[in-house]
Amino acid sequence: RFIKKCLLKCLKLRYHYTIYNDLTDIEKDYIESFMERLNATTVFEGKKCLCHNDFSCNHLLLDGNNRLTGIIDFGDSGIIDEYCDFIYLLEDSEEEIGTNFGEDILRMYGNIDIEKAKEYQDIVEEYYPIETIVYGIKNIKQEFIENGRKEIYKRTYKD
Repeated sequence: RFIKKCLLKCLKLRYHYTIYNDLTDIEKDYIESFMERLNATTVFEGKKCLCHNDFSCNHLLLDGNNRLTGIIDFGDSGIIDEYCDFIYLLEDSEEEIGTNFGEDILRMYGNIDIEKAKEYQDIVEEYYPIETIVYGIKNIKQEFIENGRKEIYKRTYKD
């Protein structure tokens, strides 16, 4: 719930008072669609727990036999939504192993709703270009604003 409130507040403040009127209809539609999805989801209303909050393959230590021997970088850890630690592990990118690996990890936990974890990851991923624009506005970095806008177009026209 905290993350959802923060996202909503950030979007409302940053976009409607800073750049929203300068966005194209495609960009506005993307943001409005995201806002509708964010308002409709219950995925942020689950239980809270201690999370690493940056749990990715880059923070896993493996031995010579590829067995997990440790996890590093707890600088962002805190009490947050139970699905937060799986965002990167469920990500399908060059930096991560892939969604199958993340799902295998979730199955080992046993009492986590995999579909809700995937929805959580998907919402965070959908927010990424908006977050990039907000960062650019906040830090007066035009290249971030442009990269976020380009990402919205890329996602809108991916089919």
